Amino acid sequence: MSNRPFFSFHFHKQSHTPIYVQLAEQLQTAILRGAFLVDGQQLISLRDMKTVSGCSLETVKKAYDHLAMEGWLEAVHGKGYYLTQTAKEARLENRLPLTDIPIASLADSSPRPGEELVKRLRGAFYESLTVLDEPSAQKKIRRTQAAKVFADHLSRRGLPHYPERLLLFNRSTSGFAFLAQRIMNPRDVVYVEEYSYPVFLRLLSQCGITVRPIKMDEDGVSLAALDSEQEHYPANWLLINPHYHFPTGISYSEQRKEEILDWAKRHNVRLVENDHYGDLWFEQPSHPLYQLAIEKESPVEVYYLHSLSKTLARDLQLGVLLLPSALNDDELERYRQIVSMTGAEPSLLVVEAAVRLLDDPWFSEVYLADRRALFHERFLRLWQEKRQALPAHAHMYPISGGLNTWIEWGNPTAKATEAEDRIIAILKEEGLELTGGHAFRVADEPDDTVRRPAVRFPLAPMEERELKHWLHRLGAALIR
Repeated sequence: MSNRPFFSFHFHKQSHTPIYVQLAEQLQTAILRGAFLVDGQQLISLRDMKTVSGCSLETVKKAYDHLAMEGWLEAVHGKGYYLTQTAKEARLENRLPLTDIPIASLADSSPRPGEELVKRLRGAFYESLTVLDEPSAQKKIRRTQAAKVFADHLSRRGLPHYPERLLLFNRSTSGFAFLAQRIMNPRDVVYVEEYSYPVFLRLLSQCGITVRPIKMDEDGVSLAALDSEQEHYPANWLLINPHYHFPTGISYSEQRKEEILDWAKRHNVRLVENDHYGDLWFEQPSHPLYQLAIEKESPVEVYYLHSLSKTLARDLQLGVLLLPSALNDDELERYRQIVSMTGAEPSLLVVEAAVRLLDDPWFSEVYLADRRALFHERFLRLWQEKRQALPAHAHMYPISGGLNTWIEWGNPTAKATEAEDRIIAILKEEGLELTGGHAFRVADEPDDTVRRPAVRFPLAPMEERELKHWLHRLGAALIR
């Protein structure tokens, strides 16, 4: 495959123009951009183009033959299709810069909001403008009412309905900063999963908190690793992502969640449950630790953190922090006042617009259901494709919700970061940005840490055909 940036094809099936002609016309533009060429002279094989374009082999053959009839290609028996002198001259005269094709990036998994969602959000903001002119007393009432709506939304996730324990933040990172700065102590020890959200890791370190990574298996954080670490660096906190671990996509088993609650009880450790992707499950929502602790009447304090940026829109950032049931009314009020005084509360205009949307049955019954189905379908297609796309030494993690999967390869090695950087560099030359596993590690981990190389492979930014194409390109890079 050529090492040129990815060229995205778009076909109009209702058009009177045959698909093979549409493909041929778009290939002319691709040739001018230098895409899909081997050594700048030969178009990639029919089978490679079949994979790239999503068309049948017959359609690709007809498109290549059409370009041959147009004088752009010449078929060489047993070798393939080569550019004619006409095509070469056209490239010299009309060559389009490669910068016209943006590098496809899978570094960010945030999905774009749908058109209908954007339309309803605009309407919600317009209808909420009146809150700006209301007296302070009325604004306070509105915030109390908003907490009930957000609690309603979380209850559909499976969480108990506790508006009085709910704190709203201008983003989930602000909610976590509140935890790190106001509830944790500078000398606390926090256990985190061996792969974790880098922003949270930096926040903890900036607060003087000791961060200790804990190994994971396919059920979640390892109990044996927790016990081993507890002997040397006893923990005050455990930060985990049970529903959909970021970035691996692991969903904790029910048994593992119960074991973690028991472990935290034995060692008097408080839990932070980060549920950033909590609204994006595939078939059914998982059982939150917060809920499990209440059902089992566990004395363990669980703080539940939820983000709405993946649910609403990337730039409409709202975070929710549910406080433990053990806190009394005075403590809850004190925390609310601290959030208000530190400026971490979201704008009331944003809160009201979100309330109108979350209170709309269309949002939960239609929009979110469609989003879950879309990403579930994309993952299933990749899961079916992995056997053909990835070598035997690579492993794709199964997921039950969220926006990315995790791909590991090879054997555990102390040079995993080097292996990741090599693959990322190869893919970037071809036009794709990926994020390696080392980006999610604790910053000061030993250089000789043994692990398998890995990359995060998101589902959101591209169409299914493009995702499958890049999965095959990743697989090809892994066998070089």
